[in-house]
Amino acid sequence: MSDSEPKWDYTTREGNLFIGGLVVGLNLLVVLALVLDRTVPAVHAFITGKPV
Repeated sequence: MSDSEPKWDYTTREGNLFIGGLVVGLNLLVVLALVLDRTVPAVHAFITGKPV
């Protein structure tokens, strides 16, 4: 790539690791909430606002 071409890729390795970790962490949080919603009646009542 020559110096006259515009630089468009502003991502860094640290940024990629941060975003990847954030996505994995949020996915685990969603899976945990889903499992608790299906198995614990109190959590289901809290999430949906209705008792089982």
